[in-house]
Amino acid sequence: MKTTIHTQLMKVSAALVLMTGGMLGGVQPFSQTPTVDAASVSTSQKHLQSQIYQALSARKSSVKLTYSGSVNELKKAIETALEAAIDQDPYTHYIMKGYAYSLAGRGTSSSAELNLTYRETAAQSAYVHKQVSAALRKITKPGMNDHLKVKAIHDWVVRTLKYDTTLSKFTAYEGLKTGSTVCQGYALLTYDMLKQAGFETNIVEGYVKGEAHAWNMVKLDGKWYQLDTTWDDPVPDLGDHGVTTYYLVSDQQLRQDHTWKTANYPQAITSYAQTLDGLVANGVKGAKELRTALGYSSGSGSYVSNSDGLRRIVKAADQKGEDRLTFQYKGTKSKLKQDLLSLYDYGLSPTGYTSQALSGSNKWKVTLYWK
Repeated sequence: MKTTIHTQLMKVSAALVLMTGGMLGGVQPFSQTPTVDAASVSTSQKHLQSQIYQALSARKSSVKLTYSGSVNELKKAIETALEAAIDQDPYTHYIMKGYAYSLAGRGTSSSAELNLTYRETAAQSAYVHKQVSAALRKITKPGMNDHLKVKAIHDWVVRTLKYDTTLSKFTAYEGLKTGSTVCQGYALLTYDMLKQAGFETNIVEGYVKGEAHAWNMVKLDGKWYQLDTTWDDPVPDLGDHGVTTYYLVSDQQLRQDHTWKTANYPQAITSYAQTLDGLVANGVKGAKELRTALGYSSGSGSYVSNSDGLRRIVKAADQKGEDRLTFQYKGTKSKLKQDLLSLYDYGLSPTGYTSQALSGSNKWKVTLYWK
């Protein structure tokens, strides 16, 4: 008896190729010339998973497996083993394009041949890993605490990449080689940087305004935060000037415009503004400057709450030659829009703004742009 089965990995190749916006485990170094021999596997599904994972990590285009059991038994085992092997390393998961397999056997002896396709080769993944390592040596300094390291990584990704408006480049390799990629590439590059810097991190798969999107989570001082480098890099690109609207935010803050299956990921319930207040109070080096750079301030008097106050701080920034300003606002979102419109009376031409909900009712962190 001979049975042939073909399966496609749709959740990778279909869900994340339509992105217009803008994963747990370790990344292992990839060999420039990896080899995986045809594997003879036992009936142990764990062993089967291990063999498949080796093939995936080496970016093999095909691998043959033998199995001591019937075709039907192998069919059940290989589906589970494939999914587990793919999910074992998020980086590999999100550079996979798809897979197919065929099964054959007679009696209690069977075999499988996997055909695997990727968006990034082993050599290309090795290039990404090497470039990330070099970048980390430049942007992280001895004695730098983890909070400053995460900010440096975020800023480097935003400065280095531009969003690919052609929607044709999906990997970190393409982003580093050409300068542009879609959110999948942003998330992969951010993931590799955070992992190499020693952080526990995920790639999150979800939606923004109904369209597929990918971003990151990072664990910092034992607490999880959401981090979307794609949406902190405006289109058109602003060069070295990104935003921090989606920098270390909570689930509640991100839900303003992102959706995802929360059961698949850790909870992010901490306000980073409050975290920074605690760091400043404890005298942590760089915390005060970081809080200022992110547009957070302590105390109720730091909030703008009317058009006069808004015009005053924007005028001061404009006179310094600035073309953007991050500030905290207290009031409803409709009132914020009204106060922003009042800037036309001052002679400015606002080109756009981003807003992020803060802890407490009707409190926002706003980044405003003008000409």
